[in-house]
Parts: sequence; C-alpha cells; structure tokens
Amino acid sequence: MDASNFTAEDFARWLRSGRAEVLENHAWDWEATARGFGISYVTLGTLAIVLNSIFLYSLLARRRKAFSHAFYIMILDFTIIDTIKGVSSILYAIKLLKTDLNSDQSLLSIRVDQYSGVLLRFANLATILNLLSITLNEYVFICYPLRYSTLVTRKRVVLVILCIWIVSSSMTFANMVAGIQNRSLWIDDECTQDANSTASCVHRLQSSSSAHFVYHLGLVVFCVLCLAVTAYSYSILLRVVSGVVKAEMKQTAELETLKERIDDGERRLDDKHVMRRHKYVVVIGTVIGVYSAYLTAYATIQVLQLVNISENSSRFRRRETVYLKYICYLCISLHSLLQPLCYLRMREFRQLLRRALCGRTNQEQHTNDHYYTTNTTKDMLVGKQFV
Repeated sequence: MDASNFTAEDFARWLRSGRAEVLENHAWDWEATARGFGISYVTLGTLAIVLNSIFLYSLLARRRKAFSHAFYIMILDFTIIDTIKGVSSILYAIKLLKTDLNSDQSLLSIRVDQYSGVLLRFANLATILNLLSITLNEYVFICYPLRYSTLVTRKRVVLVILCIWIVSSSMTFANMVAGIQNRSLWIDDECTQDANSTASCVHRLQSSSSAHFVYHLGLVVFCVLCLAVTAYSYSILLRVVSGVVKAEMKQTAELETLKERIDDGERRLDDKHVMRRHKYVVVIGTVIGVYSAYLTAYATIQVLQLVNISENSSRFRRRETVYLKYICYLCISLHSLLQPLCYLRMREFRQLLRRALCGRTNQEQHTNDHYYTTNTTKDMLVGKQFV
C-alpha cells in the first residue's frame, strides 16, 4: 500500500493486527513455558512417588525393628507426606499440559485443580512442621545424648505427629474459609432494577480480602520463624560437631607426638574417623541448605499471594510474577525428591533398605537350608538307632 493512501483507519487496523500478533506470540511463548513447567512437575512428582514408595515399603517390611526407634517413625511420616506432595504435583501440572491454555476449563479440571491445591497446601504445612520437629530431634540427640532416650520416646513422637496433622488440617481449612470469603459477592437488588447493566451492581466484600491477607501474612511470619529456629539449631549442631572434630584432631596429634607411631594402618584409621566427622558436618550443612531453600520458596509464594491481594499489585509485572511463582513450585516439587535422599546418609537406614529389598530372599534361602540340614540330621540319627 502507498504511504500517501495510508489513512488513519488503515493505520489503526495495522496497529490492532500488530498488537494481536504480539499477543499471540506472547501466548505461544507462555504455552511452551507452561508445558515445560508441567512436564517438570510430572517428572519430579513421579520420581518422588516411586522413591518414597520404596522407602515406605522398606519401613513396613521391617516394621518390628524400624518402629522400635522414634526416628524411623518420623521418617515414615515424612514418606507419607512426600508421597502426597508428589501426587499433588502431578495433579497441579494437569492444567499446564492442556493444548489450549486460553480455553475454558471443564468442571472436572476445576475440581482436580482445587483438590490438588488443598493437598499441596496441607503437605507443605505438614512438611514445615515435620522438618522443624526433626531438627529439634537432631538437636537433642547431639547436645543431650545421655537424655535423648528419656526425652524422645515413641509415644511422644506419635503424639507430635498427630498434632502436626491436626494443625496442618486446621490451617488448610482456615485457608479454604478465607478463600471462600475472598470470593464473596454482594449484589444490590435495587440497583439491578434501575441500572441497565448488572456489572456495576456487583460489589466485593472488603473485609474478606483482609482475612485472606492476614492468613498469608501469618504464613510468611511462620516460615521466617521456622527458618530462624532451624538456623539457630543447626548453628549449635555445627559448633558441637566441629568441636568434637577439633578435639579428636588434637588428641591424634598428641598421641602421634608422644608415642611416635609409625604404623600407617593406625594413621589411616584415624584419618577415616576424622573424615567421618567432617562428612557429618557436611551432611548437616546440606540438610539445612535444602530446608532453607524449601522455606524460602514457600515464603516467596505467600508473598506473591500478598502482592496479588494488595491494592498495589498493578505496579508489579505480571509476567515476572508468574514465572517466579512457578519456579518456587518447582523448588517445592524438587524438595519432595531431595528430602528422602537425605535419609540415606544414615548407615542403619541403608542397611534397613538393603535387608528389606534384597535380604528376604537370602533369609528364606538360609531358612530352607537350615530346615534341610535339621531334617537330614534327624534321619541319620533315626537310621543309626535302627542299625
């Protein structure tokens, strides 16, 4: 088209088509990104379900020995919660794997999205409380080893787990009530009779959003307090273990000076013992790193909820907020996979897994061999009596 004949209407039409093309490109980019997040959620959720199911089977198969220790009861609760998180991650990813994200959702997909949100919220709250309880358990175990068996018992651990489930369910129910109130509307009947459009007659209750705001703000404060307690506890644990390592190294140096040991085998044993202590320090640092990343991601999601509720939410860019939200959900899904791997740091737990998964066949073979040997011996004795 010639520039001289390019009228204002043509320019407006060209501008609208350009905006539509830009919106289509942005929508296409977001659909590809959403599918990437959805595939990641499904992958991590599936791996978390498989791994936690293996751990759950091992604990139940060796329940007589496992449940005699309070720590394994905590791990059982962890595996159940992490399995729920894996299932909710897969359900949460369903809405991101649709072919057309702009199409209207069916009633079934809406229900699945709601239930997955409820399960994920319950599992996250229970995970925070579980991690706090296991942090205090390690604190008592290292700082008060002689009083550990009297302070931490199976009945108390079961009672704490029951309280965690009750508190998590109550907080989840409170969020549901706050969400329902946040969606509460008031329709002016007199306005609908006089006005031509009913859109101006629909009013949102102002007090409902404040309740939702207070709930998410309370969760942010709760996460910060749990993070502070965990950081303080692990700092003391690191200090205690580091003191033990330094004392052992000093004692080893004094023994080498006094006795002038030459045997390389003894030195190698001492080095292994010290390295084992250093490895425990590294493991504690890894656990606190995973826990801190999880709490930070969950607190960030609550802050984003506060931003959406507040009146100043228009100042923030919508695209960056959505990306940050789904990245935080990705960290939460990753935590349900990394947390069970932390249990493998215990040699006893690795032995329990090995015996539960591979030891049953060996045990049955040993029992059959013992039964065959006993019967053969009896037959030989009976034969000798008759001879």
